[in-house]
Amino acid sequence: MYQFPGLVGAEESDLGRKVRLLSRDRWGERHEVALIGRHESMLVAQERVLLYAQTEAPVLLTGETGTGKELFARAVYLLSARRGKPFLSVNCAQYGDGQLIASELFGHRRGSFTGATDDHRGVFEEADGGVVFLDEVGELAPAAQAMLLRVLGEGEVVRVGDTRARKVDVRIVAATNRDLPAMVAAGQFRQDLYYRIRFLQLHIPPLRDRGDDWQLLVEHYLHLLNARTATGGRLSHASLAVLAGYHWPGNVRELRGLMELTHCLSGGGLIEPHLFEEQLEPDPAGDHPHFGTTGEALAGESAASPSGRREQIVDFWREVYRPFMDRDLNRSQVRSLLAEGLRRSNWSYKRALEVLGVEADNYLKAMDFLRHHDLKPGRL
Repeated sequence: MYQFPGLVGAEESDLGRKVRLLSRDRWGERHEVALIGRHESMLVAQERVLLYAQTEAPVLLTGETGTGKELFARAVYLLSARRGKPFLSVNCAQYGDGQLIASELFGHRRGSFTGATDDHRGVFEEADGGVVFLDEVGELAPAAQAMLLRVLGEGEVVRVGDTRARKVDVRIVAATNRDLPAMVAAGQFRQDLYYRIRFLQLHIPPLRDRGDDWQLLVEHYLHLLNARTATGGRLSHASLAVLAGYHWPGNVRELRGLMELTHCLSGGGLIEPHLFEEQLEPDPAGDHPHFGTTGEALAGESAASPSGRREQIVDFWREVYRPFMDRDLNRSQVRSLLAEGLRRSNWSYKRALEVLGVEADNYLKAMDFLRHHDLKPGRL
């Protein structure tokens, strides 16, 4: 399989490896929990998970859709003393009717509503002793919010249509991509419930803020796909350059889907940009330079003006140096931009930087900047 330079074997932290092995023991290899990433924000999140796992208080996971909140919920469970007891997951958003979600979570008594032909044990009773993961908790109907508050406060559930309280011992891990404080202010989410679940809070960072982690995830998913199909799917250099500047609005879920699609379309072979470019969503805030749009200029002859001099494509100091220092461009984006330019300039820093608007007398200054901030890409 294709290996990314400098990234071989680096996709997992020690804690991530522990979680993966524990998940294999619990659910088997096909359902392993892989916390892929070495970015500082991911390592901090994993450390927080380890601390949270040692307590019994509710955990609230926040973050955009597709960031992997359920994986972190499962990691909390696997690292806790409740490992081996039930872990049940409920997507609150899939139940539009408040009575349906209340029945699913807390159970119902026979005859309590149309279609309730038998007594039903809810998720909280089924998960007694273990963990319940409430995905999209912000979508809970008001009645279900009140019943959840009773579970948190009293450790008991009352089935829909019943009056008898039943004791349960369940830890709750909730997740949302909604702004719960804003929902509280708008009267859409109970303030007392929010205060119950908010203290052990963990924000899962979006993929675009995780540096080179996208490359590790690409390698991970291609490895799984290649192993499953006995093929050698890999990204071309051009594909790497395109994806390096992508903003991943769907986060890890989007990346995984893209790898599955392109691996299929390529027949497990070389993945070129034409297989996926139509699937990429434009970045509404994206105004950073990208060599993909100036490839002709970097190719050589077409970069020259009638006078024979190379035309300036971007202003290095304004569009690369300043955005990087202001953290509007990350290290991965700058490296990818430079790598594409270097490939098209026969790996000449002088020619690549010239096209980027670096004057000859500022060449050494630009090179010092690249070396100091570890921005020089390795050859691919």
